[in-house]
Amino acid sequence: MSTGRAALVERLAAHAASDIVVGEAVGAAGLCATVGGNQLRTPLSESSAVGIASGLALAGRRPVVEIIDPRGLERAAGVLSDAAGRPSTFSGTLVVLLALPVEADLPRVPAGLRCRVAGVPGDAVALFDAALAVGGVSVLVVTAAALDGRVEGADAGDAPVVRRAGGRATILAEGAGVPLALELAGDAEVVDLRGCRDLATISPHLARTGRVVLVGHGDPAPLRAALGPAFWRLEAQPLAVHACDGASALSRALSETLSA
Repeated sequence: MSTGRAALVERLAAHAASDIVVGEAVGAAGLCATVGGNQLRTPLSESSAVGIASGLALAGRRPVVEIIDPRGLERAAGVLSDAAGRPSTFSGTLVVLLALPVEADLPRVPAGLRCRVAGVPGDAVALFDAALAVGGVSVLVVTAAALDGRVEGADAGDAPVVRRAGGRATILAEGAGVPLALELAGDAEVVDLRGCRDLATISPHLARTGRVVLVGHGDPAPLRAALGPAFWRLEAQPLAVHACDGASALSRALSETLSA
């Protein structure tokens, strides 16, 4: 079986053959270095790359922009925010792709943008296809865990996915937090958020157990703040763990939640 990286590169090559990939490093670095097909090299500026791709999407194309530096998403924030503010003008689709280095935190995404986070092998391709299927602008963040593991199948769509059933507590995981949560033994449901922040979608998972631990890919504080209203009726105060703190920190948080 191929790795998540090989599967995504193969999918990107298929897209480049039928549409276009854009970026300052296209053909030279990153996931798109070897895709061939229709490539458009841009100046060494993330905002320029996103701006050019936005113009293509306005004209009905489905460009994919790969950003190599995680900080580049912030440098292109102004152009992305402008595009997100006028979705009705897009007759095409723009996908901004960012593969995160190991242990890098999730980048800040401008408000109003649809963001998908691939945390397990197979998800990168599934979420890439989901992003292409929806008009407007989407950001796809792919973690090292999603690229380096072996692909054994994927879940279609981009909604949160229950990776493991459980009845005593709910672990809301994202990015590198997903494989970490799945390694943990115990009767805890593991929900892969995949970047979702929709409270109506997430709340039913919390209602089943009443006890929650968040394990974020990076600093879990923004995730906890974004989902705050979903925690109002829990049986115990939700705890948050940084994935880099490891399995022992997650295990302690789960034990504390269950004993509260």
